[in-house]
Amino acid sequence: MAIHNITDSALLVKKSRRTIQRYIANGKLTTVRDTLGKPQIDTTELIRVFGSLSKVSQKIIAKKSQNVAGKSSKKNNTINLTPDELEDIITRAVEKALSKAIPLLIEHKNTAPIPEPIIATTPVVHRKRKPILPINRPSIPKKKERKNGYAAAFGLPNVITEVIHLQIMKLHGEGLTSREIEKEVSVSLASIQRAINVST
Repeated sequence: MAIHNITDSALLVKKSRRTIQRYIANGKLTTVRDTLGKPQIDTTELIRVFGSLSKVSQKIIAKKSQNVAGKSSKKNNTINLTPDELEDIITRAVEKALSKAIPLLIEHKNTAPIPEPIIATTPVVHRKRKPILPINRPSIPKKKERKNGYAAAFGLPNVITEVIHLQIMKLHGEGLTSREIEKEVSVSLASIQRAINVST
């Protein structure tokens, strides 16, 4: 029987390509790989899984099997060479390759410096290193800095926060109440109280 790719198999059994691929993935359909690694499905496998094929499908199979037979006979005709012809082709190919390679080898030989042999003047003594023992240091907990906002997350001073803090302190110094500062600066009362308490 003939071997078909997924598209041809889908046409033969009147199913979608996706259905054929799903059957292959689930192991319901077995495939063989061609020389390019693409899955191929035998007609007998399609008949086993999907039952008998339609008459139109059988005509397609017959045409395809004739094409396969025709292609194989054409390939056999092109390879028929006598041993003398084959030897002549190989000889010409080798001569052509050598004619290109010999000048390159000569150039490489003339330009390549001759390396001087390296002679050790003193014997090399290999010493084993002593294993390094880990140092037991007491762990000191680091103080965690309070991170507020985008700039503080990257270790940058938060300029906007500093400007607002300075405005609050300036208005507080002028004698404004927390409610008046809230209207001026548009910051919550809790933030204003915190800024005032921190700086005093």
